[in-house]
Amino acid sequence: MVKEWLAWFPKELQVLILAGLPFIELRGAIPYATLVGLPYYQGLIIGIIGNLIPIIPLLYFFEPLMGWVYKKSPRYRKFFQGIQKRAVKNGNSIRKYGAPLGLFLFVAVPVPGTGAYTACFAAAFFRVPFWVSAVSIAVGTLGSGLLFATLSHYLAVLIGWV
Repeated sequence: MVKEWLAWFPKELQVLILAGLPFIELRGAIPYATLVGLPYYQGLIIGIIGNLIPIIPLLYFFEPLMGWVYKKSPRYRKFFQGIQKRAVKNGNSIRKYGAPLGLFLFVAVPVPGTGAYTACFAAAFFRVPFWVSAVSIAVGTLGSGLLFATLSHYLAVLIGWV
């Protein structure tokens, strides 16, 4: 279904769009790039760029967005305030000593539910400084991209797609 929807666009733009979507992100876009026949390096670079495009706006606007949600919905306000209180309470030492490494690993290690989008939300909840978050998430995205591009390429070679 997604492939038919994206068929209107050039392959490179298809990968860029997929990499920027939540839940698909880089981990879905790079194997897709291999599947549609893009070279290893091209799928990697386009996937990383596509995954990084939404990161700066997410980091910048997440807290104001939560403020708006707090005003509009008491139900969500209570839910997010509870999460944020726990995150801030436990996040002081993480922010001081481990935020860069923690966010990097959160993005780079291929575990379901982790990725650049989720790391942005975690950074906002833990109140990690903007540039620390941005750099850590970007470097983690680069690491994840290298891992997935390499795995996708060699798996495609093993199966005989390339």
